[in-house]
Amino acid sequence: MANNTSNNSNIRNGVNNSNNNNAAAAAAARGKGSVGRSATIASSPTSSGNTITAATATSAPPSKTSKAAAQMQKMREANNKYKNLLKMAKERIEQQEIDLKKMRETRLDEETTASKDSGSDNYNNNNSNYLDDAATNDDLNYWNLVRVSQRIRVDLEAHELNARGSNEEIWALIEWERDDTDRDMIDNNGQQQQQQQQQSSSNNNNRKKLWKRFDSGSELKDFIRRDTGEPLTLPPYSLTPQQSSRTTVEADKKVSSITEEYRRFRVKSEMTRKKMDAQVRELQSSNVETTKRQIEGREHVEQEMEATRRTEHNQLARMRTDAARQEDQWKEAYDILLKENDALKCSGSDAILASQWRQRYEACLKEKDDAVHKLQSVQKRDQSHQLQQSSSSERKYEMKYRDLKESFRLYRKKAKEIFVSQAAAAATSNIIGEEDSKLSYLKNLMVNYLTADPEVRDHMEKAIGTVLKFTPSDIAIIEKKKTDDASWGLF
Repeated sequence: MANNTSNNSNIRNGVNNSNNNNAAAAAAARGKGSVGRSATIASSPTSSGNTITAATATSAPPSKTSKAAAQMQKMREANNKYKNLLKMAKERIEQQEIDLKKMRETRLDEETTASKDSGSDNYNNNNSNYLDDAATNDDLNYWNLVRVSQRIRVDLEAHELNARGSNEEIWALIEWERDDTDRDMIDNNGQQQQQQQQQSSSNNNNRKKLWKRFDSGSELKDFIRRDTGEPLTLPPYSLTPQQSSRTTVEADKKVSSITEEYRRFRVKSEMTRKKMDAQVRELQSSNVETTKRQIEGREHVEQEMEATRRTEHNQLARMRTDAARQEDQWKEAYDILLKENDALKCSGSDAILASQWRQRYEACLKEKDDAVHKLQSVQKRDQSHQLQQSSSSERKYEMKYRDLKESFRLYRKKAKEIFVSQAAAAATSNIIGEEDSKLSYLKNLMVNYLTADPEVRDHMEKAIGTVLKFTPSDIAIIEKKKTDDASWGLF
């Protein structure tokens, strides 16, 4: 029974440890489920997943690729962590099941041993007749009480009461030791004593254990009390067979509940894993589709850039043609001016030349400003499109810009020569032929105005207004007319 008590305590400890471990495993599973639901999605380290991720990293933009790679790495680490937790919980539960199985086997062995001991107790009961006879014959001096091996408290039925009026009784397993020396000194029932001595010596057992009933704990203490010698200590109460059965049933129920909980946990973890795998596959497929759309969009952008480059190339060619044509016009005008200067120098009309060259100087200055403004607008537009072009296109446009800049430099040089010649001629000019010079200037100005682009006409209109000395009312009438025409053009 003492062994049964220790085994029952071991079973209770094993069950408690099993409950604690499985509670920890369940908490880990719940933490895993919650993290799986809140996390963005773990990825399974499969070969196909690695290939798709690598493809995404090479084709997607750098910021999105790094972010997606970091997210996938976090999900892989979380997935590995959860797998390790699940593996540890499973191993712990399996180990607990093995321990419980060993406990059950040990308990069965002890029960078998106890049943064998009960057979030996029958033998001891036969020997107890000797004790009873000895007690009857006042022969208790032959046996000494050594210790109390075990004690059990048994609850009686509701209608049963012991001699002391209590509904419980105490059974104690008492160990006795026989003193052969004192027994040999008494010559009573010699033949029976000699036979018992021979039987005892043959069994080589001078100790016997007997169960004895007591109505209360005080009665047991009085029974084992020693007036002299070392006092005996009472062992703790052992479990009754009914209590042991209840403990076994409770342990089996707990094992069943733990097994069922582990099964639910395993099913839940499997469902979570499948859900995460599905989410990973969905994420990978969405990344592939996003990459395809980005590639298609990039091809579309490249086509647009190529079309823009061709358009700008055509515009640049047209601008070069216009610049060459303008240069021819300036050269022709320059030759005409030289001829007029020679004619005026010969006629000696200094005042007319002065006014004429002054007006021409102002007109050329305005034309120069218009050309500079147009060149600046072209430069700005060229700079805005350089960021979207390839390196080869940038070199081409840079060469074109240098050519245009060189053309403008030559134009400024020629204009400066014209201005210098105009200033030199203005010093010797007079006011003769002023109307002819104005008509000639107006003629040249109108020809340029009618052949110029809409953007250049605005600047030339200002020059015409300055030469013809338009009043503010005239300018207001012209602006109003332009506004009306523009509003009608909208309809």
